[in-house]
Amino acid sequence: MYKVTNFLMFTIVTLFFSVSAKAQIVKLPKALLFGNFTYTNPQGDFANSVNNGTGFEVGGGLGLGKTLLYASTGYIKYSGNSDNLKVVPLKVGIRRYLLMGLFLNGAIGVATQSYDNRSVTNSSFLYEVGAGIKLLGIIELGAAYTGWQTQTLLIPSGTQSKPANALLLKAGVAIKL
Repeated sequence: MYKVTNFLMFTIVTLFFSVSAKAQIVKLPKALLFGNFTYTNPQGDFANSVNNGTGFEVGGGLGLGKTLLYASTGYIKYSGNSDNLKVVPLKVGIRRYLLMGLFLNGAIGVATQSYDNRSVTNSSFLYEVGAGIKLLGIIELGAAYTGWQTQTLLIPSGTQSKPANALLLKAGVAIKL
């Protein structure tokens, strides 16, 4: 009887600790919806052809634990010296929450560009790296650096590709579901 009691106690204790450990390891899936107002500050040679821009970004993501995969799109309008540049980014990326609402993110995608008064349009590879903080569980503030290739119309020789880099400042809402 003593051996049976010890065996039962050992089994119960082992099951208790294994269930407790498993509950800490298994992470429930998370969903994220976000929307941001974006202010852009062109960098490098890109700053010589356009002024600061404004726009918005909306997106969503899914993940486990502190890591999320997300997709987003938006619209940014840069006022130019002679024309306005409109950019529609379509991105997929990864976001990693660190501590106390701080996060890092990186994304790649496509930037589709057009001008108000010119027939030049272009789509090119886009990258973005950034960081931010989530405050009060819903407000999100962030900064990112982005880059892509833009097309410039040259008369009479056609178009020229130039790098377009910008510092993005973002503020908006993010809701975890």
